[in-house]
Amino acid sequence: MWVLVLLLSCTSKKDSNTQATIDSLSIYDNHPTLDISEAKHLQWVDSVLGVKGVKLIDYRNRIYQYNDTRFYWNRTFDYFLVYPSSFTHGEESDLSNGNHFVNEDSTICLNVYATYFDVFKDDYSLHEWFDIMIDTEIEQGNRIVKKDITEHSYIIEGNTKGGRCFYSKAICKKAYEREVIVTMKLQYTDSRRKEVEKLLPNIFKYISINK
Repeated sequence: MWVLVLLLSCTSKKDSNTQATIDSLSIYDNHPTLDISEAKHLQWVDSVLGVKGVKLIDYRNRIYQYNDTRFYWNRTFDYFLVYPSSFTHGEESDLSNGNHFVNEDSTICLNVYATYFDVFKDDYSLHEWFDIMIDTEIEQGNRIVKKDITEHSYIIEGNTKGGRCFYSKAICKKAYEREVIVTMKLQYTDSRRKEVEKLLPNIFKYISINK
């Protein structure tokens, strides 16, 4: 069983001679030269996370691994996401706000991205903005069967226009004195329902974000 985790993070630099640990990640092996060595970079990562032995899997797309735990570290919006090590990661977006991850046959897909909320807060309350985000899902043809909105987050569940199931959670948090909304969307085929239902209770169990 695996869990997805959002946690507070920091900033980092580039790496040069990184190689992926599995064949499916080999296309990401070529990286720009770093100003510092990989060893010094990882020593810095270890000191920030308070652990030893973090591996740099793919600098360009900000993928790291600690023991059997693989995580995406988004320094721009101050969060990181732990995801199943069996999943393949994609390329970080041009806005540097998120990434996507899929299992071997793409029957389970995860997207995570962040947006600034403080640019809208003079016109909308957070609850109103959440309503707009949820209405956008409906406008895209998704059918929502469950909705739960709290002071700083929401969860919605339902079916996509293409017939997949989905589970989505958005959280408002502080990032370098800015207010941002981090959104995670999990989509899966009905054939994976039992597998996903077993892990859903734990997906967001260990969230720890400064509000």
